[in-house]
Formats: sequence, structure tokens, C-alpha cells
Amino acid sequence: MARRGSKPPAPSREGRGERREGSTATLRNEPEYADFESEAARWAERLRRLALGLLAALIAARAYWPSEPAPREGASAGLGWDLAVFLVAAIALAPSFLTGRFAFRFAWTDAAVVALMFLTALSARRSVDWRIGVNLAWEWAAMGTAYLLLRWLPRTKGETGVLALGMAATASAVAAYGIFQGAVEIPQLQEAYRRDPQAVARQMGAQATQAQDDPRRQALENRLLQSNEVFGTFGLANSLAGFLVAPLLLVLAMGLRNLARRREPDASPWPAMLAATVPGLLLLACLVLTKSRSAWLGAMFAAALLAWHARRLVPRRVLLGLVAAGAVALGGLVAAGLATGRLDLEVLTQSRLSMGYRLQYWKSTWAMITEGAGSAGKALQAGNFWSGVGPGAFGSHYLLYKLPDASEEIQDPHNLFLEVWSTAGFWAFLALVVAIGSGIGMLLTSRHEPDEPPADRPGWLLAASALGLVMVLVLGRMNLFVEDLLSRWLILTVFWGLSAALLLPLWRRVSASAFGMGAATTALAIHLLAAGGIAFPAIAMGLWGHLALGLNLREGAGSGRLRTVESRLPGAGMAVAWAALVGSFLGATIPFWKSEAAVARAEAALERMPPDLERAEAAYTLAERLDRYNVRPWLGHAYLQYLAWESRGAKPEDLRWKTIPTLLLKAASPPRSPDAWSLHAERAEVTRDLLRRVGPGLSPRDAVSLRGSIVEANRTASRLYPTNATLHARLAEASAELSLLPDAIQEAREALRLDALTPHPDKKLAPSVRARLQESLPKWTAQAGEAAPPAP
Repeated sequence: MARRGSKPPAPSREGRGERREGSTATLRNEPEYADFESEAARWAERLRRLALGLLAALIAARAYWPSEPAPREGASAGLGWDLAVFLVAAIALAPSFLTGRFAFRFAWTDAAVVALMFLTALSARRSVDWRIGVNLAWEWAAMGTAYLLLRWLPRTKGETGVLALGMAATASAVAAYGIFQGAVEIPQLQEAYRRDPQAVARQMGAQATQAQDDPRRQALENRLLQSNEVFGTFGLANSLAGFLVAPLLLVLAMGLRNLARRREPDASPWPAMLAATVPGLLLLACLVLTKSRSAWLGAMFAAALLAWHARRLVPRRVLLGLVAAGAVALGGLVAAGLATGRLDLEVLTQSRLSMGYRLQYWKSTWAMITEGAGSAGKALQAGNFWSGVGPGAFGSHYLLYKLPDASEEIQDPHNLFLEVWSTAGFWAFLALVVAIGSGIGMLLTSRHEPDEPPADRPGWLLAASALGLVMVLVLGRMNLFVEDLLSRWLILTVFWGLSAALLLPLWRRVSASAFGMGAATTALAIHLLAAGGIAFPAIAMGLWGHLALGLNLREGAGSGRLRTVESRLPGAGMAVAWAALVGSFLGATIPFWKSEAAVARAEAALERMPPDLERAEAAYTLAERLDRYNVRPWLGHAYLQYLAWESRGAKPEDLRWKTIPTLLLKAASPPRSPDAWSLHAERAEVTRDLLRRVGPGLSPRDAVSLRGSIVEANRTASRLYPTNATLHARLAEASAELSLLPDAIQEAREALRLDALTPHPDKKLAPSVRARLQESLPKWTAQAGEAAPPAP
């Protein structure tokens, strides 16, 4: 009953046949809106496929040039790849704005991986060399972004499986090139070194003097002439092994899955198996040639996991036949390697020695993490324990704790957990443990999945993966007309196509399984326990890529279920985060790229005939201003000044020579890293050379000043690398020349002590240096009035 005085409600506009403006429910029923929604969905799908295809190409391309950072170049080789990954992420976000739906997958493993990448990238603020630390931080950020894209972009098992197929084909192509390298390129390089050691050393960017007893020359000759491990497109054989081991196990897992499938009268599993054997043997043969014992161990353990998992799915007779065939193939490869000299029995007999080296690395790394603490309480107070030393800073910190009898100056501890802990601290280590432990645990405990072939066969995605061979020409700055890069690229291209064609029938018969991905990830994780390399993108993407794809395949579980949020807010939040990420990247990287461009112009001016010294000097000066953290302009500028001084006759009255030690000192001074022992050692050697050439024309005061600079540089280098016998010997002789006899005696004794402790020839003193110290030490002692030291 209506209240008195009130009017009856007016009929709604909808009731009169009119629609209310802004009514979403009504708009959805309109043909125009339906057409718009359908068109938006079509464009969203196209953009998703574009992002997924580009991601597949980028993952493949990253394997075609070295992934290990080069500190002398600012560890900048992957910055172009990082930016490309960030741009693909922008394309991947666009569909959520077109459709108003944000699709994603989630598992706690994802949260741990993202936390690991964030904490490691954030630890760059701890790096003493800010430029190297920041450049490597972007590598971690790009890997985290690529992991999330692999989790969110694939929609079906078919797409996930084809991504894995592209990774396997890429690894097989790299393996083919590694075999070619071992058979052709390494013997050619060894022969070239025997003809002209200096030219080959310069080509490799190494230092090799004419003196036969120089430790640097001995180390280079041991690497070139006494070692024949293949390293493929990487810088180290262990890196190549880490890249190959996971795809090899994936191919094996697919083969067992094919045999476990219920047989059909008109579809034998053996043609697909035999076709896949060719790329599988390429992977196995190259893995054997790397001589990586940790990769072999990981492969054998993961293969045993697969065999145990298949024991109830594959007939016992067939499974035993496969084991026998694998043993025969492996034995044949080993026998061929021994017969051709590509393998030697020392690979097995020196396993204990290699493990001893690892224990030395790990002991020194733990001392670095705890900052030499003698108790648990003091270790918990160490800054390195909680925050790490930052990306790219391990090598310089490690030398402070390196054992006197340790074998080499390493850049990572050869253990993925210690590497992450020493880089980014305890919480990053904990995130890594959770990520790998939970991820592998979920994959290896997955329930039995149907082995039917995938309903969709996205051939376009496999073709997109092949585009990595084109991307590398830009992102990897591969000039096909320099050295042997054309033959490398042709081998990669031919064998990528061949491997993809031979693996495709197997992938068409069965779908990839979460357990197979778990076995592949396990093999790589075991390898990384003793080899390290989790910071190298091409290797790390093998770990995170197989983990992400395996989680996608668990469609019956939460980790594989594609979730959808009917809102644009999540996409908007991700877009804001993306803008902050890319803005920070460009703000930190553009000055470096501009500085590097100026350095390139300077080097081009120096390569002219005759060299354009004025243009080169202007370019180096500009490069110094553009990026004050980049050390390369200062080193190049010092070399330029030396070249200019020599071109004018190298006269003492030409004071240009005085700028050379100054520039070298600035190269090793803040805001650039003051902890690069090699830069201080180089400064001492260059200053000594200058003193020898201009000394007779100098006043006593100037001569004493130069000798003081030599002592200071050698003292700084020996402080940063306290177990280097050669640095202590140089400091002893430099101190004696300045009449600092107590210091000279102390350093000579330390040099001879370290020389006696180390069993490694390249770490010992050169015989001529050792003889000089043994001859001079009694004289210095007598002059200083001290008692004669005991004979070392």
C-alpha cells in the first residue's frame, strides 16, 4: 500500500523498450558488442602466439653464443637478450587488456623462483664493480621473466611439448657443432698455436710472453695443447655439458613413453624410436666428449629414475634390451674416443683429484660466506652470510680466502647452492632450495599421465623456435664473415632442422610427461652440484625451462591448471611492474651502451692505417664521461697514450708517458672497482716498463716516485690475492729497489713459501724468479742486519 502523497514509480526505460546507457549485461547481447568481443579475442590470441613464438626463439638463440660473463667487457653479452625478453613480456600482457581476462598458472615453486631472481638481482648493490653487478642482475631478472612466460603463455599440452621439442633440437644442433669442433677446429687451433703462439694468444685475448718459464704461457699451453674437451658455443666444457644433459634425458623419457604406449596394429613405435636415436646419439656423443663427470653422474642417475618409473609400463624384455643397447652405444663412443685420442683414462683416474679441487673451492667459499668466522655466532653476524657479495663479485672475494694449494682463480664455487648463497645471501639460498626441492618433488611424484599424443600439433611454434638461428645474428652480434662463425652457423642450422625432423615423429606419437621433465631437471641439478653455472642464462634456462614446462603438464593438479581472473586489474598491476622494470633497465644500461659505442669508435680509429690518434682520444674521453662505472674506456685510453708516446719516439721529455700510470690507476679506483687485482698488477708491470725506458733521463725524485708507485700497485695486488707467489715476488724485488729491505725480505720469504706449497706448475714461481729470490734473500738479510733465514 502506497504512502499518502507519494507518486507511483515511473516505468523503467527498459520496460518501455529502451536500454539504459552503460548496461553491460544488455551490451553483451548486442550484435555489435559480440563482434567487438570476438575480434578482441582473435587479436588477443594472435598476440599470445606472437609472444610465445618469440619466447621460443629467444630461448633457442641464447645457446648460440657464450653465456659465461666476460668481466673485461662488463659482462654485457646478454643485455640485448634481456631487453628482448622484457619486450616479449609486454606483448604477453596485451591480451589481458583486450579481453579483460588475465590467465595464469600458480604453484609455490613459482613464488620461490621469483623470490630467488628478485633477491639475486637486488644483491647487485653489494657488488664492488657496480657495472658488472648491474649487468648481471638484468640476466637474473630476464630469466625470472622468461620462467613466468613459460608458465603462463602455453595453453595446451601440445604447445608445452613443442617448446620442449625446440629445446631438444637446439641442444642436438649445438652437440653436432661440438663434435665438429673436437674433430676439426681444436686440432687446427693447436697446430696454429705451435706455428705462432703469440698470434693465437692475442686472438684468444690471453697473455703469453716469449719466456718459456712464464706461468701464464704454461697455463695457456696446458689449456690448448694438453686439453681437448669440446666446449661448443660456450666458453667451458662444463657449461656445454650442463646445456646438453637435460635434453638428452628428455629424449630418453619420450622414447620410454613411446614404448609404454598401448600398441596399435598399424602403428609400430620403432620407426619413431629409430629416428630419434640420431639426435639422441649426437647429444650422448658430445656429452662424452665434454669429459664432464658431474654431467655423466647426473645423466646416469636420471636414466635410472626413468628406467625404474618405466619398469611396469614397458615390457621387461624390451626394457632390458634398451639398457643393453644403451650400454653398447656408450661403450662404442668411449672406445672411439680412446682410439682417436679425444678421451683418455685420466678422465676416470683423476676423478678423486677433481673432487679434491671441488672441496677446496667449497671450503674457501664457506670461509668467504662467513667472512672467516671461527664460530657459528660470528658467522651469523657476517654480512656476506645474509646478503652475499653480489653478482659477478665472487671471483675477487674468493681470492681473499683461496687456499695456497688450490688450483685456480675461479669465478663461481662450482656448486649451485653455494653460488647463490655467496652471491645473494641466505634468503636467496633458501628460495633456491624451495624452488628446486618443491618443483622436482612435484614432477617426480606426478600420478601416471595418459601417453596419448597431444590433440593439437602447433607446428608454427616449432618454426618459431628455429628463428633463434636468425635472432643470434643480432642479439649475439655474430658476424658470419669473421673467423669460423659462418661454418658454425651453417652446422647449427643444418643440424637443427635435421634434429627437429627426426624428433618430430616421436613427439607426434606421445605427449611430454611431467615425470620426464622432472628427470631432465634432476640430471641438470646434479650436474650443477659440482660444476656450477646457474648464473649462466643458457644453462639456467635449461633448469628453469624444463621445470616450468613440467609443472604445466600437471593439468590434473593445481600447478598445471590455467586460472583466469575476469578483470583488467591484474594486467594493469603487471604492466606497472613491467614499466618500472624496463625503465630501470634503460636508465642503467643506456649510458653503458653509449659508452661502449664510443669505445668501439675509438678502436676503429686505432685500426686505421695510420691510426687516427686524435679521434680515438676524443672517443675514449667521451666514453669515460658517459659511463663512469665502465672500466674499458680508461684501459683503452691508457693503451692509446702508450701508443702515441711510442709513435713520437718514446722520449723521456715527452711527458705523455706520465698519463699512462694515472689512467691505469683511475681504471682501478672508485667508482670503478678497486678490487681487481689484475688491474693493479698490470699497472705495476706497465710502470716498471716505463721506468726501464725513461729512467736514465729522470731526476732522482721522479725515479723514486715511480718506484713507489710500483711498490704500491704490487702491494695492493698481493693484498687482494694473498696466495699468489708471483705477486709477492714482484713486491719483494720492487721493495728492494726502493731500499725497503725488511718488506723485501718478508715478501720474498712469503713468495718462496707459497711456491713450495702449491703443487700446480702454473701457480709456481718461474725458475728464473725463484733463483733470483734465493740468491738475493741472503744479501738483503745481511744488509738489513737480520739473521739468515732458513732455506726454503
